[in-house]
Amino acid sequence: MPNRVLIALVCWTWLPCCSADEPPKSPARSLIRQPQTLVIAHRGDSAHAPENTLPAFRAAIRAGAELVELDYYHSADGIPVVFHDKTLGRTTNAKDVLGRGDLEVAKTRLQDLKRLDAGLWFDRQFAGTRIPTLAEAVDAIHPQATVLIEHKAGDAATCVRLLREKKITAEVVVQSFDWKFLRDCHRLDPQLTLCALSGQTPNEERLRQIQQTGAKVVAWNYRKLTPQHIRTFQQAGLRVWAYTVNDSTVAKRLVAQGLNGIITDQPALMKRELLPGTPGN
Repeated sequence: MPNRVLIALVCWTWLPCCSADEPPKSPARSLIRQPQTLVIAHRGDSAHAPENTLPAFRAAIRAGAELVELDYYHSADGIPVVFHDKTLGRTTNAKDVLGRGDLEVAKTRLQDLKRLDAGLWFDRQFAGTRIPTLAEAVDAIHPQATVLIEHKAGDAATCVRLLREKKITAEVVVQSFDWKFLRDCHRLDPQLTLCALSGQTPNEERLRQIQQTGAKVVAWNYRKLTPQHIRTFQQAGLRVWAYTVNDSTVAKRLVAQGLNGIITDQPALMKRELLPGTPGN
């Protein structure tokens, strides 16, 4: 990045919502402001259990992850369901049960999604594991760990309504690559803690857009982050997380550069490597 751009970013005047001096207003805000590096389990403990399933979430809690990340879509009948891919084939037996592996989650009704095995592809010991709804997943994780909810598709109102019904809007973090969705969430509930995801190279325009979302955190592809980027985000009052880091040497380098959170498939390993003496599973 040219020096003149970095200088412009550092000198940028940010809105009060991104002030570094803003006191925490919720358990989630308090958590993200903690000084130690947060370990965030990517799709649960996905190195040791089938991703985005209840066994993976329980394993992540046992590993000591501060946050447990999951992904969700809406089913064809409008129910938020936890799943990463747009289509069902990679991690379920949809081809055998529903006749097609390329069926989209968003075009499949919940009753059919619940017929699928979401564990056997990973290991026989997980046979019979089902796709959880977002409500079921949140209940499995909270309050033992903080839920990091990644929006893949669907409207903001449905997500916010579910969190309000469970009375946990102050206790979760919601993230998305869709920054319009984040703006909508912030408009509906300004106290909701939001995280802006990106895999692009940071620049001034992207920072302007993040400012407008109400996000308190950015989660970036670690390969796109430099020490200067991390400092610039933090000077804007944002916490900085990186995904998906499974090499402990890379993780230690990023932490030494000031990174605030590591998103990983290996939460127990990262807890041991980054915080010696921490028990893992």
